[in-house]
Amino acid sequence: MNWTTAQLNATKRGHQTEHALQASCVRWFRNRYPRYAWLLFAIPNGADLGGKTPIARAKNWQKLELEGAVKGAADLFLAVPSGRLSGLFVEMKTPKGKQSEFQKRFEAQVVGVGYGYVIPRSHDEFEAVVKGYLERGEY
Repeated sequence: MNWTTAQLNATKRGHQTEHALQASCVRWFRNRYPRYAWLLFAIPNGADLGGKTPIARAKNWQKLELEGAVKGAADLFLAVPSGRLSGLFVEMKTPKGKQSEFQKRFEAQVVGVGYGYVIPRSHDEFEAVVKGYLERGEY
């Protein structure tokens, strides 16, 4: 599927949404690295939990936790080792986006056991990080 410039630059209140940024980055990655196309995948912890009430949404989150969902997990995981790293977690953020405390804890734990963790804030940053990681073993 080819996306138009308008779709890639989808905005919310004049700014690119995290969803649009992540979608364009995944599309670029799968076109650039077809060999690894399915080794970059989303961790949908930020998905809409559904439910009309806070209690219903909490019950839905409990179900996801029982299935292994973790608060603060990164948006994407690249399951390709490179250099000294076992894989790369990617937390997409808009230029003004900030990590939650759960995300900071998740980052510390995965980095502590040999994974990379990056926070690209634009498509260009994502491309630079991925190229450095896969093509030069840089992190």
